[in-house]
Amino acid sequence: MGEVYLAQDTKLGRKVALKVLPRDVITNPERLHRFEREAQAVSALNQPNIITIHEIGSCGDTHFIVTEFIEGETLRRKLQRTRLEIEETLEIATQIASALDAAHRKGITHRDIKPENIMVREDGLVKILDFGLAKLNDPGDTEPAQTDASTRILIKTTPGLVMGTLTYMSPEQVRGKEVDGRTDIFSFGVVLHEMLAGRSPFAAETKSDVIAAILTAEPLPPSGLNHKVPAELDRIVGKTLKKDRGERYQTVTDLLLDLRQLQKQLQFEAEVAREFRVTQPQLKSDQLPTPAAATPSRADLHSLAVLPFTNASDDPQMEYLSDGLTESILFGLSHLPGIQVVARSAVFRHKGSSEDPESIGRSLGVSAVVTGRVRQRAGTLLISVELIDVNSGWQLWGEQYKRATGEIFDIEDEIGKEISQKLRLHLTPEKQRILDRRRTNNPEAYHLYLKARFYWGKRTEESLSKSLQLFREAIETDPIYALAHAGLAEGYVAFVYWCHLSPGEAAPKAKAAAERALEIEPELPEALAALGSMKTVYDWDTPAAEALLRKAVELDPRYPRARQALAECLTITGRFSEAVTEVQRALDLDPLSLHMNAAAAMHNYYAGHLDEAIKLGRQGIELDPSFFPARLYLGLAYQASGQLTDAVTELKQARELSGGSTLVTANLASAFATAGKDYEANAILTELEGVAPRRYVPQSAVAAVHVSKGDLEEALSRLERAYAERCVWLRYALTADPRFDCLRDDARFRSLARLVAADAN
Repeated sequence: MGEVYLAQDTKLGRKVALKVLPRDVITNPERLHRFEREAQAVSALNQPNIITIHEIGSCGDTHFIVTEFIEGETLRRKLQRTRLEIEETLEIATQIASALDAAHRKGITHRDIKPENIMVREDGLVKILDFGLAKLNDPGDTEPAQTDASTRILIKTTPGLVMGTLTYMSPEQVRGKEVDGRTDIFSFGVVLHEMLAGRSPFAAETKSDVIAAILTAEPLPPSGLNHKVPAELDRIVGKTLKKDRGERYQTVTDLLLDLRQLQKQLQFEAEVAREFRVTQPQLKSDQLPTPAAATPSRADLHSLAVLPFTNASDDPQMEYLSDGLTESILFGLSHLPGIQVVARSAVFRHKGSSEDPESIGRSLGVSAVVTGRVRQRAGTLLISVELIDVNSGWQLWGEQYKRATGEIFDIEDEIGKEISQKLRLHLTPEKQRILDRRRTNNPEAYHLYLKARFYWGKRTEESLSKSLQLFREAIETDPIYALAHAGLAEGYVAFVYWCHLSPGEAAPKAKAAAERALEIEPELPEALAALGSMKTVYDWDTPAAEALLRKAVELDPRYPRARQALAECLTITGRFSEAVTEVQRALDLDPLSLHMNAAAAMHNYYAGHLDEAIKLGRQGIELDPSFFPARLYLGLAYQASGQLTDAVTELKQARELSGGSTLVTANLASAFATAGKDYEANAILTELEGVAPRRYVPQSAVAAVHVSKGDLEEALSRLERAYAERCVWLRYALTADPRFDCLRDDARFRSLARLVAADAN
């Protein structure tokens, strides 16, 4: 197409490429006009992967075109010099396709895509050169197509060997038929095949053989010559090289989408492989253990901890998924017979820890740990899991799972089964039924449930409100998801206990959600526990409550919340020793649970075991100084034991940490009054009266303030108001709270207690 010179643009001080056009172009006015018109069209593309045309002009009889000067090498030279990796091939191919996509959108077909017309700069940027044969798709174009084919068959001087453009022609070009953008797609496919396989798919000794191959031969897939080529890339190449252009990609846009999707997928898989690569201890040959030493016997693996899975998605909003997956696997493994599984609270203390798993395992006193990483991207879950022997540091089992997000249940099952098989343990049918009751067939509902549990665990009023919203969304997505209904019930139970809503507003909603869960799954421990709690503190139906809670414990003896709720029922009925025993069992099941420590402190306080209550309260604060329930019960225990300065200090902090809870605020006023600080106590009472129209104020707690002030008549009046509103703390006041001991012989107090007892039976 002419001679090309390296030239200097003296006006702009830059190097340019100067192409002098051949005589057969400049002596044909029609062809010269076409060339100028198409060059103008190409110059308007302004696409980074297409060579920039600076100028077209003439000087006397010499016609020329000026383009940018590209420093780099042609793709042909690069292929001669090195074998490209798949990633680099895809990067180059994507840039070529981007250039063709831009040209085709402007109605320009290149018609001469080949490695000689592709430049690769030193920085990796690809440039498409030589639109000298480009065809502007103009309906008024009358140029014979045959001219194009004859022009582009370049024969090397070596006799019998056809080189150059012919091997990149499409079948329609070889036949001399009209061309369009699909012709460029075929030529692109030939180039891509050559980059992957190291040779042209239609290479042959003679020109006739090449033409015959293009027209009739099915090329060998690139993977036949390069085992690294993935199947999807074979498919893409095959589709570009279809003989019938109607079966090829119809637009470069579609081709480009497939290339980019594959590029992202391969990059993702490479990244995951790097992140999830399992490294074994590097031992010298004489240090390698024997197989018997490397693999502990079943008898050696007596205890297990499932460490919090790492969220590898770099998205904090995905924490619910890694936490939820950890809990689900932990719950399943905890029901395996013959092995102790560390409770959630103990392992979640190590969330985000930089310690190695073996060190964490030793600190937890277990013989093996399960670790994992979770990544979600574009609807796909990538999960890596390992079972590690704590003593030797050896991996006992490891697996990587790649699934659609909708298959999360299958992943949980697979992990649990494979670990149990490794430990040679199996779930009993009864335990399997417990796990099955917790399921939904809807992945979206499950993810909403996990998010709800994530927020529910934070226990602030804001996070509890968020959890209620998410539980409702899970139910809307799957109306027969029993565990979501039970979660909604527990959300309202928390609102009832911490007085974020009035009992009359929250308790019926908690009961309704629990009852709906039991309609769907009559033996769901979570629903039985929630309903039992409301039967205890709101319906005051003690026999029914105890029956529900004992059934929950029987169904799942390892469920701490059921035992905690049973302790509440026992405390309210004055069976303090049984209550303390039951809450201690709950604490043994989940020894580092903030909620279980706080509950144990509460029931010891009501049982009169003040030293134990103080110890447990301090223990809870050591676990998490910001957990306000621990400070609340510690403050009450200090107050009952006469340590009033400490009581006020703890209750002040509890009030601040709770966000101004009316329940905690009233208890602080009681401590002030007991300490003789009536001014401070009265100020809080005035404050509570002011917020009462907008926020629920538990009258049982207000009654405790008046008892501490010595105003017994007002205290009794407040208790009667608490009875009218069915305050959940009333039964504790009537039965167990030591602050009301001075009223227990009062006729009015005893009459109120008889009324509640009658309701309770």
